[in-house]
Amino acid sequence: MAVNPVATHQEKYLKTNRCGLRPTIYSLLHLPPVILILQSFSPFFLQITDISMATSKLQALWNHPAGPKTIHFWAPTFKWGISIANIADFAKPPEKLSYPQQFAVTATGIIWSRYSMVITPKNWNLFSVNVAMAGTGLYQLSRKIRHDYFNEEETAAIKE
Repeated sequence: MAVNPVATHQEKYLKTNRCGLRPTIYSLLHLPPVILILQSFSPFFLQITDISMATSKLQALWNHPAGPKTIHFWAPTFKWGISIANIADFAKPPEKLSYPQQFAVTATGIIWSRYSMVITPKNWNLFSVNVAMAGTGLYQLSRKIRHDYFNEEETAAIKE
């Protein structure tokens, strides 16, 4: 009879501890919850080889020096809010955009994109959010400049 590695793995964590108590969810926190969910559905959707490969990749992400257990993951993740807000401002009329704000967003994106590739370990989340910040900032600056400097010539030509 073949041994199911997923069942064996689950049994290992569901055994009682020395005091005879069943483990709490806290004792399972050393594994990412996604792994536990994938393991519970593996007989239905995934083969054992697929689940072990997914488990190892998720554990590698979970234990990465810039993974979800560190501030190096969460700071860039919440920084996406700035890029999303800047994307939402695409609907704003250009006259309501601010040069200092968009310059700051663009400069921050460019500077920190470079920095995120120099530090060890490379933080791809930080890099991607800063590329998005630089891109959205440059787009907003181009909208503002086009409105302020190139639109005046067109309106003057129309008036004459």
